[in-house]
Amino acid sequence: MAPFQSAARTLLTLAFWTPTIDAQEMNRNRVRYELTRATVLFTAGSFSPEEMGRFALLADRGVADIDTLLNHPGPGPTLGPPITFVVRDRLSISRTVRRTILLPADRVRRDAAPYLHEATHILVPMNQECLWLSEGFASYVQSYVAENIGGYDGYVFSWGGNRNIDRLARRTLNSDHGRTALPYVGAFDEPPDLFEKRREVAQPLYILAHSLVKFMVDRTSLEKVTTLVQSSDIAGSAERLTGKTIDAWKALWLNMVNQPRAEVAATQKRDGSDPDGPAW
Repeated sequence: MAPFQSAARTLLTLAFWTPTIDAQEMNRNRVRYELTRATVLFTAGSFSPEEMGRFALLADRGVADIDTLLNHPGPGPTLGPPITFVVRDRLSISRTVRRTILLPADRVRRDAAPYLHEATHILVPMNQECLWLSEGFASYVQSYVAENIGGYDGYVFSWGGNRNIDRLARRTLNSDHGRTALPYVGAFDEPPDLFEKRREVAQPLYILAHSLVKFMVDRTSLEKVTTLVQSSDIAGSAERLTGKTIDAWKALWLNMVNQPRAEVAATQKRDGSDPDGPAW
């Protein structure tokens, strides 16, 4: 299915399947929802009760879906401490602090909040700082869950999900900002001005990292890459866990991304993916 078809299906599902839930606390300042896997806080009066209840259920289900997918794939209990989501106006970007996720209210209103992305950071914590792997993995999981399980993909720097990310990476590598970001993909340092220049610095890095992580998952498994993300020695563990070093993965990925478009389409057809969707 083409990226726009998948997105349309998700929007239709959200439009016609809109269960809500009652709040556990309502006062002059805030509204609080307590669910099994998520506690969701809103500023009083910022959303309708239906909008708040709907997002609270989405957040709760998203936490459960990610935890089941990545941490508890087999039978048995999958419960853990609830994650707190705080939805605020006048918040420019989403951020995660311990087990609390801060989300801009405007993005929640537009079904564009990266709640799945941020929940992945909490549910699969890293033991070694590695920006490209952390953000690329969270972006991949966000898209995978939205495309295959439920919820929506809160696009921040990309669009079209996992099906479109390689095309975006190819376009990004043909730009000055993409070429500047490339050395930081597969490395352990961070580019300067990451938070000050989001579109010029963060966007190309996130797109390229997402594409590389997808490449690794497609050729190994989600379980192996999840284990790598949580390793305390990512560079030393990569070959043992995935069969190749990070540098080797990056070289193979670049070869794929840099293929002429016709060759990429042929490869996608052999792999059973969709080469004919729009290039967004």
